Amino acid sequence: MAISPVNERCLWDVTGGDSILPAVTDTPNPPAPKSYLLLGPPDILYDLLNDFADDGWHCSADRWKAVITRPDGDNGPDPGAWPAEISLQGISTDGHEAACREHLSPTD
Repeated sequence: MAISPVNERCLWDVTGGDSILPAVTDTPNPPAPKSYLLLGPPDILYDLLNDFADDGWHCSADRWKAVITRPDGDNGPDPGAWPAEISLQGISTDGHEAACREHLSPTD
């Protein structure tokens, strides 16, 4: 359906000549880095966190809980199997800080 010259002029007046549509880009937004919410014995968690931190991951822990987040731009496969003593409680894509607030905050 074509826009009539009258409607086209009205659109120009309303928008001041700027498009009201969002700009189309050729590159899609990269997916948010995954944060892995872990539960396990502190000594094993801290060893695991040290290994991931050496590879550039963001790592935080509080007693039996930990959060590890991929570095920006790292879209590789999931880490795979965790040690038997570690359980994966969930995966978040809200960023490391939000994942820490969600998983490491004390529950009342």
